[in-house]
Amino acid sequence: MAKKAIVSRILGWGAIGFWLLMMGLLVRREGCMPSPVPYAEVTAPILPGPGEETWADEAWMGIYFQGQKVGWLHHVCEPWDDGYVVREESLTHLKMMNTPHTIRTETTCWTDKAFSLRSFTFRMRSAAVSLEVSGMVEGTVVRLEIRSDGSTRQEEIRLRRSPYLFLNLRPYLVREGLETGKSFRVPVVLPSTLSQADAVLTVEAEEEIRIHGESRQAFRIQVSYAGMEATSWYDPQGRVLKEVTPMGLTLVREPAGQAVSGLKTGGEAVDVTASTMIPVDRPLSDPAGLRMLRVSLQGIDPGALEIGGGRQRLQGSILEIVREDLDSLPEIRIPVGDKGLEAFLEATPFLQSDDERIQRQARKIVGQEKAAVEAARRLMEWVYGNLVKRPTVSLPSALQVLDGRAGDCNEHAVLMAALARAIGLPAREVVGVVYMDGGFFYHAWNEVWVGKWVSLDPVMGQFPADVTHVKFLEGGLEEQMRIAEVIGRLSMEILEAR
Repeated sequence: MAKKAIVSRILGWGAIGFWLLMMGLLVRREGCMPSPVPYAEVTAPILPGPGEETWADEAWMGIYFQGQKVGWLHHVCEPWDDGYVVREESLTHLKMMNTPHTIRTETTCWTDKAFSLRSFTFRMRSAAVSLEVSGMVEGTVVRLEIRSDGSTRQEEIRLRRSPYLFLNLRPYLVREGLETGKSFRVPVVLPSTLSQADAVLTVEAEEEIRIHGESRQAFRIQVSYAGMEATSWYDPQGRVLKEVTPMGLTLVREPAGQAVSGLKTGGEAVDVTASTMIPVDRPLSDPAGLRMLRVSLQGIDPGALEIGGGRQRLQGSILEIVREDLDSLPEIRIPVGDKGLEAFLEATPFLQSDDERIQRQARKIVGQEKAAVEAARRLMEWVYGNLVKRPTVSLPSALQVLDGRAGDCNEHAVLMAALARAIGLPAREVVGVVYMDGGFFYHAWNEVWVGKWVSLDPVMGQFPADVTHVKFLEGGLEEQMRIAEVIGRLSMEILEAR
């Protein structure tokens, strides 16, 4: 297959948007949080009041995308020992680049009677990934064990307060009274990305909604976290009737039989590929050969993202990208020990640069080469040449990608970053858009420190990356979620290209 055809297959939704679609569903469900702090302060444990029964709930929900059913979710909360057990499982069928994918998730949390979290497990499985995260809570520390495709890793997350579940707000809101204007700020732990983020929950209004033709009175609650926004509707008893996740998945409370029926599977699954292309007013005939690109960004706040700096120069809504000149760089040798770059050399749960398999492969690729630019080139060319280009539904892990040797831009970027860090070359993942076939598509690539930060794209085999790579954000999965602020809102106009 020609290079351009290969690359075209893994751009668009397959690169970033599909992953965000699933994260919108996962983050909404799995968040475990410390007790709320101002705006509204919860000053006492959330326990049943005098004469009240213990909290229990079961719900089946159908999952829809653009009006078509794509999955189901089953939620159960029930008393357990001296506390509660909360279980949720989901199944989602979607098609990406005309390829069907089935994603299964399971989350189980054990709490005390005040819904203070004691432990949890999170599992996600698809044809491309098998991930399990287990957590034990010790005071304000969550100790994690991450198992993925035969490897096991320990991590920990330190919190400001003992963690609770999202669920703890429901009995609290019901007891205090669901009132328009009430708002809460809560630090949230996200097991799927092994990260923390502040969430803000606001009771926006009481309104009437229709669910499958039936009118229901409900309170609309807005949830904002990590640059993503979701909306839930609760009935006066605190039962969730409907939820709209980031990226447009809608969950609707349904009887069990209705929730699991009506799914389109296989070739009939809903295809989400074309949902996020950004059209432009004129084509670019030779994007890889351009030295400079100037575009107008509309519909977003560029100042809220990481758009300016390095080869990108932002003035208001006008962005200019200039191709880097590798010949003008100072001579930098690896391992790089520059102060301030330590964070870009560290191993993370998904960039396992300290693992012997990653280190051995990196040394094999680079050999005796010590020049940073040439080492980066060798790594990029190896990743480009040795990974099969195909759309993948996964939480990308460098070890998993090294073993599987396939994936889209997320998998290429995570393996490239881990290999670079393993030889002492500072590296990071970046996310934004790139031009292809008449429009811009959401995409992930890398930057490496070779005297300054320089872009490279192991999917397209470019070092430096061409100027149609427009960077919006830097960082791993937890930072990439913020690209949801842009998707569906951004429009672009090409002002100059040469």
